[in-house]
Amino acid sequence: MATYPGITTLYVNLRRDRPEVNSPVFRTLPPNSQVEISHAIVGESYLDSNIWYVLSNQTFVWSKAVFTSSEVPLIEKKVLVTADDIGIVDEIDIGALIALREGWINSIAVLVNRPDDPESGYLKSFCQKLKDYSVNPSQSLYDTTHIGLHFTITSGSPLSHHASVGSLVDGDNRFLDFRKFNRRFETEDYVAQIKVEFQAQYERFKEVFGREPDHLTSHHDVLTFNRPLFDFVQDWSRRHRVPVRTHRYLPGSKRFWYDTLALLHVNLPSIRRMDSWEERLGPFEFDSSQRTIVDHYGPIPPFGITCYESAIGKKQRALDEWMRDFLVSTDRQREIVIHLMKSGFRSQSDFVRHYEPLKTSYPGIEIKYFDGRVAEYLSLQRRCVWNTDRSFGLLPRT
Repeated sequence: MATYPGITTLYVNLRRDRPEVNSPVFRTLPPNSQVEISHAIVGESYLDSNIWYVLSNQTFVWSKAVFTSSEVPLIEKKVLVTADDIGIVDEIDIGALIALREGWINSIAVLVNRPDDPESGYLKSFCQKLKDYSVNPSQSLYDTTHIGLHFTITSGSPLSHHASVGSLVDGDNRFLDFRKFNRRFETEDYVAQIKVEFQAQYERFKEVFGREPDHLTSHHDVLTFNRPLFDFVQDWSRRHRVPVRTHRYLPGSKRFWYDTLALLHVNLPSIRRMDSWEERLGPFEFDSSQRTIVDHYGPIPPFGITCYESAIGKKQRALDEWMRDFLVSTDRQREIVIHLMKSGFRSQSDFVRHYEPLKTSYPGIEIKYFDGRVAEYLSLQRRCVWNTDRSFGLLPRT
């Protein structure tokens, strides 16, 4: 990657974590020190400039303290912050609505197969709440929010008739647990049934929200489990011009769980193999390749959160590290997936007891993670790591 030579014109602090004057000091350089500049970004406004240089040692320096004869590229940074699993649990949806109104997030991924809601009255009401909340005189949350389809074949029941997707469900017409995935899901018959259900959920999404999804994701990431599903969603994404969350986002801990503990009957493709599949399909006509994800820092079952202050601090540190990595990179855009929930419960046992009926009505959402969702909500409530008044702010929908 190209770098650009520069020389300091006064004593200046290299900032370690952020392009901000109160960020921890990495080192102080005297005048006439040589530096290598990677790129420029917009940061905190200081005196008469808000432009900061990112140096090759991944620190930040105020641009007015450095002379360079080169034209350093300015990279505008935008973040897509997505609340996952919307549409099934009221308290998750309430948390997402508050987060949208407060500007903590700007994107949601919606499950459209809510139980006991055949006419989608609940989701239509949720959509209306987005339309009723004005962000500015000419736009509502419906206009500014990225609303994506969170396709599922591992939670709840299908929208399609049982006879059309019989291989995907159990005797109670519930989708099979994702750990039931095996090599049969690569066969023509299984893939055909998945396509039937995908079309049903896609049509339901358009019926509810009155527009194309702004992006496409899948519950438990099943669309990265084998070549036929991967090819199907990649082809669909290109034809419909709907961005799909990149397979490169899968965090290492999740891959480890999938590879070694959960999916013993599936030969999961590596990231490198999926890279080659994507390359053969050709480039996207839109930019979705830079989106990524931060891991979901929920507790590991069967252990619950015993100290919320510690859990919130861990989440905030993880968000800070994620944001720093983004800022020092040359990526213009990334996605972070958030699992939110607003609830008065704190004990994992209380969550499990209160939401016990969900295990029957909508299996596939892990109740033992609900305390982690609350901690994630609280971590954003206390301190967001992105600011909408700077270029490392939320990605506008248009």
